[in-house]
Amino acid sequence: MKRMASACLFALTLLLTISLAVVVPRTPVTSPPGSDVTLSCSFSYKEGAGLSRLVVTWQRPPVDHVVHSFYYGRDQLDLQNEAYRNRTQLFPEQLGVGNASLRLKQVRGEGEGRYTCAVTNQVESTRGDVQLLVAAPYSEPQLAIFLPNPGGHVTLTVKVTDGYPQPTLLWLNAAGSDITNQSHTSKSVDSRGLYQIRSELEAVVKEAETFTFELDHPVMEQRVRASRHPAPKHRRSY
Repeated sequence: MKRMASACLFALTLLLTISLAVVVPRTPVTSPPGSDVTLSCSFSYKEGAGLSRLVVTWQRPPVDHVVHSFYYGRDQLDLQNEAYRNRTQLFPEQLGVGNASLRLKQVRGEGEGRYTCAVTNQVESTRGDVQLLVAAPYSEPQLAIFLPNPGGHVTLTVKVTDGYPQPTLLWLNAAGSDITNQSHTSKSVDSRGLYQIRSELEAVVKEAETFTFELDHPVMEQRVRASRHPAPKHRRSY
């Protein structure tokens, strides 16, 4: 009986020694394109488990692209997906305290999605998923109005910058009807991958006519609405 109790105690001690439990963020991690971001992943490393046998692998499902791999005490990047070459980093000096976080450099739009952190010590394996959102809020709209002749056509121009991904843009007349099809929108992307957007609306001005511009960026929960009544005989900028 004593022998059985000793065996159970030994097994329990061994289990506590090697037990792993990955902890990752419950909510998505948001990062603007062009920046660096850390995807957190920690595990319950216990003294005596042996870091020499520890394997940490970050992958992208569903085809399990290797983002970063670490084993035998060093990075093992022969099978790393080319899209992540020279763009990833673990923190080896912190593995001993259970930190398996991944530093992802120069975030790209196509990098958005689910990342899997897998930790094993050759006895057991555990994993957790981190959701990365690539997004950035837009600047306050810069709205200008040009009215060459009272009672004639008016040109309204709006510009928003430094956001990602593309927002929904709407132009509305005084009745609240969508007149976006009367506008022309152009966009460009800077070196960071952020959008610069310019939209122009041409319409006929009527008495007490009001035009409304709306920007909806649901990823960042950003919604901007601005209404303007064209001023006669001169240009106004806001």
